[in-house]
Amino acid sequence: MNGRRSWTKLVLLVLLLLAGLSVDGRGIPPQWDGGSASPRWTVRPMNVNCPPPSCITAKDLNTLWASPDATQYIRCRPAPTGYWMVELKPCAPGTLFQFSRQTCVGTRNWSSC
Repeated sequence: MNGRRSWTKLVLLVLLLLAGLSVDGRGIPPQWDGGSASPRWTVRPMNVNCPPPSCITAKDLNTLWASPDATQYIRCRPAPTGYWMVELKPCAPGTLFQFSRQTCVGTRNWSSC
């Protein structure tokens, strides 16, 4: 019975931590990474309402496409089968992909599709 009680306490502690509470009832403070101005736990910006990637026409092949996660973009590349396939590429740290500009831009200059 004592082992079961320990297991229950452990599960409860994990649930509290996942909910953002510490054992004493105070919230968990945000974690900072190396002096940057952003907390460790953030919601990634999303590219919404962007056109879906296509690798059919010559224009499509020369277009960079927006990924749902704005920290990445999609480009067309040749596949070994002779067709074209999409490839997910990362933006440089601290930048987000802007479809209208066809490049990764600083977070302050970014806007979704």
